[in-house]
Amino acid sequence: MLRYNLNFHFRFHYHALVVHQHARSLPLKHPFQNSSAFRIKSDEAELSMLAGALSPLVKVHPADHQDGFFRTNVSLGRLSLPGGWELGNNATPTDGDHCLPYWAASFLGDQLVHMDCLKIRPTWMWDHRQLRSLSLGALFIPGTHNSACYKSSFTRKDTFSRYLLTQDTGVWGQLVHGIRYLDLRVGYYPPGNKTQTKDHGTRHSSYRFWVNHDMIRVGPLLPVLREVKQFLQKTKGEIVILDLHRFPVGFHGRPARHRRLVALLTRELRSIALPSSSVSASTLLRDIWDRDDNCRLIVTYGDKNTAAESAWLWGPLSQVWGNQQTPSGLRTFLQQSMDNAKQRSPGLWAAMAELTPTPLDVMFNPTGSLRAMADAVNRNLTSWFRNQWWPYANIVATDFFLGNNLIDVAVAANLRKINMVQS
Repeated sequence: MLRYNLNFHFRFHYHALVVHQHARSLPLKHPFQNSSAFRIKSDEAELSMLAGALSPLVKVHPADHQDGFFRTNVSLGRLSLPGGWELGNNATPTDGDHCLPYWAASFLGDQLVHMDCLKIRPTWMWDHRQLRSLSLGALFIPGTHNSACYKSSFTRKDTFSRYLLTQDTGVWGQLVHGIRYLDLRVGYYPPGNKTQTKDHGTRHSSYRFWVNHDMIRVGPLLPVLREVKQFLQKTKGEIVILDLHRFPVGFHGRPARHRRLVALLTRELRSIALPSSSVSASTLLRDIWDRDDNCRLIVTYGDKNTAAESAWLWGPLSQVWGNQQTPSGLRTFLQQSMDNAKQRSPGLWAAMAELTPTPLDVMFNPTGSLRAMADAVNRNLTSWFRNQWWPYANIVATDFFLGNNLIDVAVAANLRKINMVQS
């Protein structure tokens, strides 16, 4: 279940943009194969009629908002994932894009110019099999930062919580929406540690490993690993990168604990993982899709010595992080990173496209939060990567990813990249 708030970033100055609620969740079919309009399985005439007949929830005149951004007061509540993609659904889900029951329509006068919906894109890689000639290093891969720092029932409103959580939905929901890079920090808490809870006791050694936000534990690691595995088992061609990037608690000077974690990863994920010995950033998607073992998971490990001992783990993945506190500072840093990417040696790398609070922000800004910082920059990331940086991006990780449109930008960019390769 997911919670959305409607914010709009305008690309064109139409006469009006309206938002409608549709009672049904409609499936889409490859909406970015045609850049001028998307093709849908439902009748387009019906949707055009609905756009003109239904009373809009919101009507916006872009000319009244010169900054190109408008925040509505519409909260969409908690929405079920359409197409059979709810976590725990035992039935086979439906491939392709699926609309949530909210649409935006652009009008020029009374003429409908364009429609689109809030959507999930659970199978976008396999839906666009023409991408098979792109390498992993050439792909634009949408990702999240501190991916498992999410709590569906988290109600605390104090400073601690405002600077702890970084996402609106759990790992399963992120993957179903189209995220393909997950960034984790893992902590180890030995038996008897006071941070253990009655819900996750210490008897099972797996629950000694937790997902952290720096020094603070957020939730157990094992359910995250199993959501990743379940997603890959339910899809045919999606490729996911799981980056265990840092180990802030309980690992320093404790190689045996790294070995315990690798044993857990091996038990849960080895059967679906792409070994570093046979796959690299230069590997083409077709070579992964054509494998007999159907392995499509890359697990990168932030401790290079531990990774070197493994036959299948990948070594540390390069994260480019600017430690910026303002959108302008982040833009300057990302521009430099994209310039450097033109000369970067082959290899997977991630642009960490989020703002970072200082200790003073946490202590003395009572209205600040990671969500507010993400909101300040997410509205810009969509246009920056869509208009300028898409040729150079590999992995782009963000906070509160539902506040930007980088999944759609990535899909469209990859189609442009493959057209350039084939031309």
